[in-house]
Amino acid sequence: MTSLGRRLAAGLGAGAIAATGLIALAPASSAGTVNPTVDCYVQALDKHFIGAQSIDLSVTPNPADPGASVTANVKLGPSPATSPLALSGVQVTPTIELKLGGGAEGTVTVTGPTTTMDIAQNAPITPPPYTGALTIPATAAGDVTFTPVKLVTTVFIPAYNLTQVTPCDITTGGGVAETVTVKEPQPEVPTLSADPGTVEPGAATTLSGVNWTPGGTATPELCDAAGANCNPAGISANTLAIGADGRLGGTATVAAGTADGSYTVKVTNGAKSATAPIAVKKKEVPVPQRTITLSKSNIRPWTFVKVTGENFTPNTLIAIIGVNGATPVANFSAAFAGKDGKFTTYILVTSTKVNSITAAEIDLTFKFDKVAIAPITVKW
Repeated sequence: MTSLGRRLAAGLGAGAIAATGLIALAPASSAGTVNPTVDCYVQALDKHFIGAQSIDLSVTPNPADPGASVTANVKLGPSPATSPLALSGVQVTPTIELKLGGGAEGTVTVTGPTTTMDIAQNAPITPPPYTGALTIPATAAGDVTFTPVKLVTTVFIPAYNLTQVTPCDITTGGGVAETVTVKEPQPEVPTLSADPGTVEPGAATTLSGVNWTPGGTATPELCDAAGANCNPAGISANTLAIGADGRLGGTATVAAGTADGSYTVKVTNGAKSATAPIAVKKKEVPVPQRTITLSKSNIRPWTFVKVTGENFTPNTLIAIIGVNGATPVANFSAAFAGKDGKFTTYILVTSTKVNSITAAEIDLTFKFDKVAIAPITVKW
């Protein structure tokens, strides 16, 4: 190896040892610091650099859920190596390997993004702190410990177009740097929704939800708006089923005769239950408007006028009256609405005071009610 090559390799090796950091905000708190001896092998030199280097590690949030993605905050002390060359613009990608203990087994690796740093000549190199993501094992429980076992850094020096991957094994003096408490898994809460949210009595709504017991039986009830006073008979039929994935689906039919109002549908599946709001509202049937049609609208006194009516109560006696405003004039006739609510009759209009013809239903008490009116002009 040439002298220049040895100088570059030495500088590269020192830079690689140092560059186990990512420029970022320092960790908010120090969970634990270990002071191991590190053994970093620089392949270009075929040489080991051995010395003490502190490692500060914290994991947030703590406590954490099993299977959650958390943030590892890493802060390293000065490297045991120095560089014989001043290096600028060194691009580094840091990695730390952590052994799991306590409530979990195996290893996890935290990698920070690539950043750039300068290295002074023949001076202790202090890497900047960095952060990276790691995942708490889904099977973890209780307290999980994190013990650093290796630092690996990929370094690229643009000035020499050189890349070096440097592993740094932790040999002695290490130990647990962080302990994370893993939360107890929470039971999955079932959900329930109803679509449509407003139905007529005797109509069905579609229910759906998740986190139900796979393959279990779902029993629906109709309850008041507060979810109390539940009545299984309030649901006259249902097609509810729970799939192997715990998804509930099907329809529930609100019993015919249910009064209009706000309710909740409650579904029970063993120890699980959930409710969904629902409104019951009868369909409003528009009331046909009673109408009369006159065969003539401009007449002379003593003229017969044909009166045709529709939408009256079937089989009802109808009084036909000539009026002036709201005052009856001595012109009267009668008709009988058939089963289709229609009638045809004639009225003899004699007075010029008549300005409207009125048709009024007559009930058993001879109350003139449920009126239709049509204007008419009477003059010589």
